[in-house]
Formats: sequence, C-alpha cells, structure tokens
Amino acid sequence: MARNGLVPGPGAFNNLLSSLIRSGSFDEAWRLFSDPGAEVGNVDERSLGIMVKGCCEAGRLDRGFEVFARLKEMNWSPVAYVYTALIDGCCKHGDVERAGGLFSEMTGLGLVAKRNTYRVLLDGYLRKGMKGDGFELYRKMKLSGVVPSVHTCNLMINVLCKEGDVNRAFELFDEMRERGIAYGVVTFNILIRGLCRNSRVWEAERLADLMKRSGINPDVITYNTLIHGFCICGKLDKAFSLFDQLKSNGHSPSLVTYNTLIAGFARAKNLPAVTDLVKEMEERGTAPSKVTYTILIDAFARSDNMQKASDVYSSMQKAGFIPDVQTYGVLVHGFCMEGNMKGASKLLKSMRDGCVQPNNVIYDTMILGYCKEGSSYRALSLLTEMGEKGMVPNFGSYSRTIEVLCKDCKWEEAEDLLNAMVESGLKPSDSLHNVISRAKSGTS
Repeated sequence: MARNGLVPGPGAFNNLLSSLIRSGSFDEAWRLFSDPGAEVGNVDERSLGIMVKGCCEAGRLDRGFEVFARLKEMNWSPVAYVYTALIDGCCKHGDVERAGGLFSEMTGLGLVAKRNTYRVLLDGYLRKGMKGDGFELYRKMKLSGVVPSVHTCNLMINVLCKEGDVNRAFELFDEMRERGIAYGVVTFNILIRGLCRNSRVWEAERLADLMKRSGINPDVITYNTLIHGFCICGKLDKAFSLFDQLKSNGHSPSLVTYNTLIAGFARAKNLPAVTDLVKEMEERGTAPSKVTYTILIDAFARSDNMQKASDVYSSMQKAGFIPDVQTYGVLVHGFCMEGNMKGASKLLKSMRDGCVQPNNVIYDTMILGYCKEGSSYRALSLLTEMGEKGMVPNFGSYSRTIEVLCKDCKWEEAEDLLNAMVESGLKPSDSLHNVISRAKSGTS
C-alpha cells in the first residue's frame, strides 16, 4: 500500500486493521502492520493495542507479546483490554501462570479488571485444575464489586459438582438468584448431573420440577441425565417413565438416550427390553454407534449367549466400525467366563493385528481364564508380557498363577513370581507362601 503511494491517516489505518482482523484476515493485517512505509506516522498506541488483541485471537501469542513489548517501549497509557487479550491468549495456550502474572501486573498499574478479564482467567485456572486459584480469584471478583456472568457461575458450579461438593454448588446457585444473575437450562443441567453423580436422583427430579416452575423447559440433556441417574441406581421403571415424558414433551430421543437405557436394561439382563429399544431406535432412524454395539455385545455376554454376542460383533464390523479396547474387553471377558480360551486368544491376536493395545483388565481376565483351565504356561506367558509392557498384574493374576504353577510342580517359577509380586508393591498372603512351601516339600 505504502509502496504505491497510498498511505491512510492513523484513524483510517486503525479501522482497516480492525476490519481485516474481524473478517479473519489476520495475515493480511499483519503484513499491513509490518509494512515499514505504512508505519510512518500511522502506527500509534491504538494500532499496537489492536494488533496485540488480533494476534491473541489468531493464536499467535508470540507475536502478541512482541507487539506488547513495543507498546511498553512507547511509555503507553496501559489499557485493560490489551491485558485481557494477552491473559486470554495465555490461558488458551495453557500458560495459566503467565496469565496470572499479567493479571497482577495489570492491577498493580491501577487498571480495573472487568468481568471479562476475571472470566477468562478464572476459566483458565479451572480448566487447568487450579481450583484454589480459581476460587480465590472469584472471591476477589466479588470483593471488587464485579458481578460474575452466568458462564463464570456455571464453570464454578460444574467444578464443585464434579468434586462431589454439591451442597456448596447449591450455595453458589442461591447466590446467583439473590444477585439477579440470569440462569437457564445449562445451570440446572449441571446441578442435576451433580446430584445424579451422588446418587441423589430423587432430589435431581425435584430440581427438574423446580426448573419447570421457573419457566425453564427441560431439554434432552436434562432427561438423559435423569435417565442415566435412575438407570445407575437400578430404578429402571422410573428411567423408562422419564423416557416416555421426554417423548410426550415433544423431544426426540437421542443416541445417548437409547444407549443409556439399553445399557441399563442390559445390566439387569432384561434382553426383551433391550431388543425393543433397539427396534424402536432403528424405526426412528437413529443409527447405532460403536458404543451401542459394545453395549449389546456386553448384554449378550452377561446373559451367557456368546454366539449372539459374536453375531453383534460381526454386524458391528460390517457397519464399518473398528472395535476398540472396550469392545474387545467385553468379548474377552465373555469368552473367558464360558471357558472358551481359544476364542479369547483369537481376539487377543486380532487386537495385536489391529494395533489395539490390550489393557490391564484384558490381560488379568485372560490370565484368570488360563488358570481356571490349568494352563500355567500360558498364564505365566501373559504375566511376563504385561511386565515387558510396563503393566502391573493385579493380586488375583499373581496368586492364581502361583497356585497353578505349584500344582504343576513348578515351584521355582512360582517363587520367582512371588518375588516379582512383592517388588510390584503387592503383599502375598500367608496362604500363598504355604502353597509354595507345600509344593517344595512335595518335590524333595
């Protein structure tokens, strides 16, 4: 622009920078800002402030601090929005400590932090798991007379609920109402989820009733949360009643709704209800997900119908879903429970071929399966493999393998395994020591 003799005045230059940044053309704004010819007489404090904010919004925090350094060199009059932009940028990059330092610097200069400044830093603290810093900032926010936004309050309530401090979350909710902060369905859903996590499902339902009386209609998330809560508590009739309410209130059940109910009835081994839900799901045009298939596989495995579980597994693969460790886990468990170690072994091979890493649960399940059939060699082989992969077998895997080794008169291997058990931090029982002692005496 400058090279062509077109040099706008400072006001027009700054407006152009702002317009380019707002339209998502950050690179073009940066080229214009960095043009040596354009800088002459045009770049002022406002230009630099615009670019600091633009750099942070574009994820170019490094450039943002470069421009910020230039601002400081100019002996500028500090403004809060520049600090807020940098604090937000630091938080989004996970550098919350630096963001906190900027906040201290900002307040030390006499700048008044506004609601948005508190919001971005508090959000950064809580997402980083720095609960103490977050609550201290919230306290300072209240003391300074700044009314928190509903977003900030929801963040705080959510943290409290996740940590099981639901009563304190309700204290904050009451505070919101007293201060006239507009709450909505999101706030209620967070609290309902918090109650359900603590098995306080009936209180959660009463809160949903209060929600309705407040003129806020429950959404699908509200119903899904309540349905999940009652399913976990084994109150399947109530869960199904809420399912009917969801539909009668004009909502369409989501995939999550169906998966939750299917899982609930599967745990109760109510296969007719599971089948009916799958049928209704398909009639409504809701396609099953990998989670749905895994739940169904688990349902049939729990009911000792591994043939049907295997059929669902095949259907899952035909539908284009790649089994994950959870899917393999329920199948391996089912085969091991029915004593079909050949089927479980094939699945373990499929996992390795498909680059799916077996977890501790799968290894421990298979080790117990091999111990049940008396195959000490295979059990010990998997224990060794776990160790090579940095996994620690559980107490049952160690003890059952030691017992089977002793039955096979392999007390030396059993003794080595006992030592490995101790080294892993597990304490063998007296009976396990006795098993090895008897095996040794039987071979002398």
